[in-house]
Amino acid sequence: MAAPYQAVILAAGRGSRLTEHTREMPKALLPIGPRSLTDATPTSFLRRQVEILRELGVRDIVVVVGCLKQLILDEAKRWDVPLRFVVNPTDDMATSGSLHSFQFAARSEHGVLDMTKQTLLMDGDIVYHRGALQLLLDASEHSSMLVSSAFDGDDEEVLVWGSVERPRFLGKAMTPSLVSNEGCLGEAFGIVKFAPADHTLVRESMDWMLGDPSADPDTGRFRGFGPARRATEHEELTQRFMRYRKMRCVMAGQDLPFMECDDAREYKKVRESFYPALLQLEAAQNAGYGGANDAEGKG
Repeated sequence: MAAPYQAVILAAGRGSRLTEHTREMPKALLPIGPRSLTDATPTSFLRRQVEILRELGVRDIVVVVGCLKQLILDEAKRWDVPLRFVVNPTDDMATSGSLHSFQFAARSEHGVLDMTKQTLLMDGDIVYHRGALQLLLDASEHSSMLVSSAFDGDDEEVLVWGSVERPRFLGKAMTPSLVSNEGCLGEAFGIVKFAPADHTLVRESMDWMLGDPSADPDTGRFRGFGPARRATEHEELTQRFMRYRKMRCVMAGQDLPFMECDDAREYKKVRESFYPALLQLEAAQNAGYGGANDAEGKG
């Protein structure tokens, strides 16, 4: 029997490329539209993710907060959903990357990476068809990343190269020579799962890259050995698991669209076209009609 799931949503960041919206509002709480075509209650990046997880049976949800954390804590109380929180206490969040936030979660009292659950690591600023997450939940108990086969190939996409069983490279603006002429599989969703059997290696890898908080402060082990150290993003952990040959891909087709939100242009697109079309698509599929896929995350 497969181990149950626990989700860790990373919502501690500054949203520095959306400052006109995030000076007084955490990026994860930015409104994206109604909950559904039949429920006009406003929702946000974070609320939608939480509700999708619970609808798909993931009840153990940990949210890492940092910038403007009290706003998230207060807003989440209104949702009447049991969530657990971890605070990234870094004073200057510009020095703390998303992997640093995950390390705080792993060292919390919430049983993250305790080798008993499949761990979902999720960005807090993405919008996607719930069917895509279902694919990852249904996949075998193996460390895997969710990848969209729909991509434009622009310099802002985090793309994956290699094969489904052995992805080799992950990053932006990679040229053919930088990926050893491997084929491009698609764009990473920003959702990865780590199998219980790999949890010890995940912890060890994070402490090596970021620094081990329990080590002697005068040692290199405390400072970390990765190039970016505490500013490291979680994609670097995924890349290391590719090198370990412990990462696979779960592919989502164009009928299961997603979109990340990095800047004001993308946020406008999420609200004005992508998310409304996604709601239409989900409603049509729920009604059994199939529906045309107009919710394109690119452009």
